[in-house]
Amino acid sequence: MYSLSEIFFKSLSVNQLKNEEADANDPTPVDWQNVKLPNSWVDELNFKHPYTWFLLLKATFSSKRNAIKIVDDLPGKSSIPKYVLQEFHNLPGGNYSNTLTKGYIKGFDIVMLNSMPQARQYIAEKLGCCWSVLDIGCAGAKTAAAIKAQGVTDVWAIDPSPYLLQCAAKTYKDIYFVQAIAEALPFCTRRFEGLSACYVLHEIPPKYIEKLLQEANRVLKKGGLFVIVEPSPVQYHQSYWSLFRTHGFKGMYFRLLSQKFNEPFVNAFHTMDLEKMFTKAGFKIIEDKKAVPHRFITTQKV
Repeated sequence: MYSLSEIFFKSLSVNQLKNEEADANDPTPVDWQNVKLPNSWVDELNFKHPYTWFLLLKATFSSKRNAIKIVDDLPGKSSIPKYVLQEFHNLPGGNYSNTLTKGYIKGFDIVMLNSMPQARQYIAEKLGCCWSVLDIGCAGAKTAAAIKAQGVTDVWAIDPSPYLLQCAAKTYKDIYFVQAIAEALPFCTRRFEGLSACYVLHEIPPKYIEKLLQEANRVLKKGGLFVIVEPSPVQYHQSYWSLFRTHGFKGMYFRLLSQKFNEPFVNAFHTMDLEKMFTKAGFKIIEDKKAVPHRFITTQKV
């Protein structure tokens, strides 16, 4: 039999070995704060001229969406998949701009009527019991920060956009940021106890979501949690009147938002059989709650 002190020090030694093993195989985080990122076409505009704002507003509210053209010397350009290079949420230039990316991070919460802190807190509380967590598609890293604030020691975050990573790294200095995509995670097998994805899966084509789940299974420890928040299908499928009766003007607002914002893969996501898909990938769904405007999903690796 071991004494309490022996058990404590044995546990401490195991955690130290776990940390050392993880550190030896982890990708090297880039010092994103000091990386000089090239300007996009948006950054070259003269924002002091009223005509510039006219062009941006016209591009934002136009029904025609353009493919994003990124400059040749952009870090990690060759690893960015084509499906990412779209003007999601009607943002001219997408998340590949020194100027608009900062505004997107702030503006997204405003457009979502300040409902995102609730979504991030849901994820953070579910993963608060974990030692190590990877946030997939971190954007401005507010979800990763919420997880860190919950007491998780080892928090990593990935995103394909170096502009988003730079904004995130300047704000949250105690999180490790890596440029990567979800379907090719640069981490060793069974590296993390938890994974998170906030408003990410619906922006990925279905065939890549299957690859994402395979990778999620690989990097998660047995029994690890994968916690997800996505746009709810409720505001996409119910009528304005039905949403007004159940959720008031908020329901109507999110119905309008779902129709006007560019989300090329969201309808495909809502038609997917998530239970079948997660089961095939080695997960069980613990919770799947559809509210307005969020869908809350907690899964566990079996």
